[in-house]
Amino acid sequence: MTNAKVLGLAIGPEGSDTPLHREARDSVKLVEGAGVEGDKKYGQSKGRQVNLLSERSYKWFERNFGRERELPGGFGENIVISSELDLAWLDLGQRITIGDAVIEVVTPRSPCAGFTEAVDGVKVSHFVGHVGWMCAVVKSGTIKVGDKAALDE
Repeated sequence: MTNAKVLGLAIGPEGSDTPLHREARDSVKLVEGAGVEGDKKYGQSKGRQVNLLSERSYKWFERNFGRERELPGGFGENIVISSELDLAWLDLGQRITIGDAVIEVVTPRSPCAGFTEAVDGVKVSHFVGHVGWMCAVVKSGTIKVGDKAALDE
C-alpha cells in the first residue's frame, strides 16, 4: 500500500471575497456529509466537500510559470499531500484514509476562468489535470499536517 503524507491544510474563511484565498491550519476537522469544518463551503455540497491536491501541482506550476504559489491554499485546496500517492490515476469512488478521517474521490476538479485569473495563468486548459480532486467526507475525523494519507484497499 502506498502512503503519502499531509504537507498542508487550509480553509477558506467565511467572508473572503478572493475566490482562492485560504488560510493555513495545523489541523482541520472533516465532517461526514459536510466537508471541512470552518470552511466557507462547509455543508454546501454532497460531492464537492474537500479539494485534495498533490505537491506535484505546485512543482508543475513553478516549472511552467516560473513562480511559486504559497502552500497550502495557493490553488484554493484544503489538503496537500506528498507525491508518493499519484493523484493523477485515482479511481472514482476511491477512498483515502487521512488521520482519523476517510474521504472518497468524487470528480476531478475543473479549472475555470476565475481560477486561471486568480493564479495569473494564461489559459484555462493549461490547468486541466493539475488542480486536484473534489472529494466527499465519508468518515468524520481530525487530520493534521504530517498525518499519513493511504489508499483504502
